[in-house]
Amino acid sequence: MSGNLDSQGQHARLHTGRLILTPADPHRVPDINLLIEGLCGFGLLGEPLSARETAIEPGERAFAVGPGFLSLLTFAGCAVQIRDHRNPGRFSYIRVPQVSLYPRLMLGRNTRSPRCVGCRAPLSDWRERVEHWAKHPHSGVRCPACGETRPPWLWDWKQQGGFGRVFLCIEEVFPGEAVPTPAFLEQLMRVSGISWRHFYIQD
Repeated sequence: MSGNLDSQGQHARLHTGRLILTPADPHRVPDINLLIEGLCGFGLLGEPLSARETAIEPGERAFAVGPGFLSLLTFAGCAVQIRDHRNPGRFSYIRVPQVSLYPRLMLGRNTRSPRCVGCRAPLSDWRERVEHWAKHPHSGVRCPACGETRPPWLWDWKQQGGFGRVFLCIEEVFPGEAVPTPAFLEQLMRVSGISWRHFYIQD
């Protein structure tokens, strides 16, 4: 039997996953207060949640899902059930981490080797490079196969990780289970003034 074990020897429940949206240009940062106001306006966000109700860290903000949540995302399957914070256990909510000074990598246990966008060769030693990227945000990565050098955010992470300075994290979404609708992405661009992309990670 596989899985993580907790201190009592029981199998710890793995994180379901999260859908993450970030600007297509990882350097761009919209006005966060205006962004949140816009997201509330078109129904993605509901009321603010406290750190006691969620797993947010200092400086992060969290919100219950809003009334437009199910119309802004396309869910796989025919019986979608969204648990909100009034129910015990894990539930869906939206988390807004602090803005970082430079593009940073969001990754999870599902993240795999990114591929060169030129020759499609994998960067097999990417995990050994993560700490370096965090300390040297402008460093390039040379492809071991074709020799082309580009920043790590311009490698193909296959929607299993990605770089940005600002993120919208929709919690408790299995990878590929929910996809932002074109209308959602249009609304997001309208309230932020920039285009966005998405990916999925699991802790």
